[in-house]
Amino acid sequence: MFYTIPHYYRAFRCSKGACPDTCCGGWEISIDRAALKKYRKKKGPLGARLRNEIDWSRKCFRQYHGQCAFLSEEKLCELYQEGGEALALCVTCRLYPRHAEEFPNLREFSLSLSCPAAAEQILLSPVPVRFLQGENPNRTETHRFWGFDIPLFTTLKKNRSFLFQTLQDRSRPLYLRTAVVLAFCHDLQERVDRRALNRAEELFVRYRSKDLLEWFSRRLSARNRREELRHQTLARLFGLLDHLEILRDDWLPYFSGAKAALQSQCASSVQSREAFRKFFTDAMTEQLLIYFLFTYFYGAVYNGSPYGKAKLAFAGTVLIRELAMAYWLKAQAPVRGSAPDAPQTVSLRIALEAAWKFSRELEHSDFNLYRLEALLEDEERFGLEALFSLFPT
Repeated sequence: MFYTIPHYYRAFRCSKGACPDTCCGGWEISIDRAALKKYRKKKGPLGARLRNEIDWSRKCFRQYHGQCAFLSEEKLCELYQEGGEALALCVTCRLYPRHAEEFPNLREFSLSLSCPAAAEQILLSPVPVRFLQGENPNRTETHRFWGFDIPLFTTLKKNRSFLFQTLQDRSRPLYLRTAVVLAFCHDLQERVDRRALNRAEELFVRYRSKDLLEWFSRRLSARNRREELRHQTLARLFGLLDHLEILRDDWLPYFSGAKAALQSQCASSVQSREAFRKFFTDAMTEQLLIYFLFTYFYGAVYNGSPYGKAKLAFAGTVLIRELAMAYWLKAQAPVRGSAPDAPQTVSLRIALEAAWKFSRELEHSDFNLYRLEALLEDEERFGLEALFSLFPT
């Protein structure tokens, strides 16, 4: 069995009482078979409570007001406090925020952006992410992957490596790197749709061409005529979030407050956006793009949509960036005609909060992930030209 992890994976430490949120609210906590068997056998008052506070048909803990039944007023796990780790931690609780994606003879582990401590590690990593690989020859595959498309998966593996190399080439502007990634995945999609995977290799030659990169640079540097399209595309992106299910009570006011701030004249000014980029840096944007691609790109083996996964990664990154900008502007109450200048610590807190709040709504709901990717398939509204308009140059 082979394994892949980002270089910061093992450095994760829970912030415990200092955490601004809780792992135990906003989504169902699924219970694995072994834990269910253990909980069913527990005797005494704690056993009685377990039998009452588990939805045995759905195999999850019951929730009250969006919180796990065992979450105390102090935001601590009462099951852990009463029964100890040996009893308390089902697989979900034990592993979070660690996340695994499984493929034949391959497991890829990441930290979930929805955890505030993990979001800090992901966004604030000062260096490009390195992916560490290893093998456990004593561990063999136990899952059955029915209908798994091995040729497509092989193609995706080669292409994802190219996407990572492109995005992490900091000698080039981020907008150019991102445009190349989106266009590359667009062309890859055409070959997947035509079942012409044997022609995917030629994309590497084309997209490594210096002439093509210079053509992209010239095209993206033409800022006139793009401003109206940028406003339209941003509004359409935010509109997609209205079609997703709401997981947490605090999401709707947070989201509505961001939309109101972004509709202000200040939010649309070039001066404000340039000032914001000093805090929400290109390096942070790069880390988000890499995070989403690492987590979801291989999933195209199941739906045949590498372009869809790239658009999902880009849309998620842009939405987090815009949410952060909205609250960055609100935090400063700038003087009319002057550029805002929030303290560094406030700006970082706002950026991190935008990341984990958005992730909790998107990534903890299969419906939301599938729905957002499906809505982004609309090429008239979210084609390459529309996506390119969102790049700062």
